[in-house]
Amino acid sequence: QLHVSAIVAYKEESHHYYGFFRSFFAGNVPACKNRIDMLERCIDPNADLQTALEEMLKTDDKDLIWGMYLLVDEMGDWYLCEVLCRRMCEIDPDELACKNNMAVALNKQGKYVQAEALYRQCWEVR
Repeated sequence: QLHVSAIVAYKEESHHYYGFFRSFFAGNVPACKNRIDMLERCIDPNADLQTALEEMLKTDDKDLIWGMYLLVDEMGDWYLCEVLCRRMCEIDPDELACKNNMAVALNKQGKYVQAEALYRQCWEVR
């Protein structure tokens, strides 16, 4: 019950995420288990969100970052998609999928000039 006040305080900000998780996990136990396992690997439940994100971005575990990317992509959090793609590009600068995904995230945020530059880089390599 102590956590209810925190949820109510951030209701407007968190409702989008709550709605996503509620619909995503409805009747999908294996998907729920996979997401929870991934989240437990990358997020310390005692850390605040900023600290958890900073710690996750220090890892070189591409599978872990990719799993988190897929989660925030499905939720439509384009800023976090951009941040995670930037980290993936740092780990593997030649990975076109990461650059393309970052271009999509930039485009969704209205950062069209940056997105176009990345799209062109991907196109030239192909």
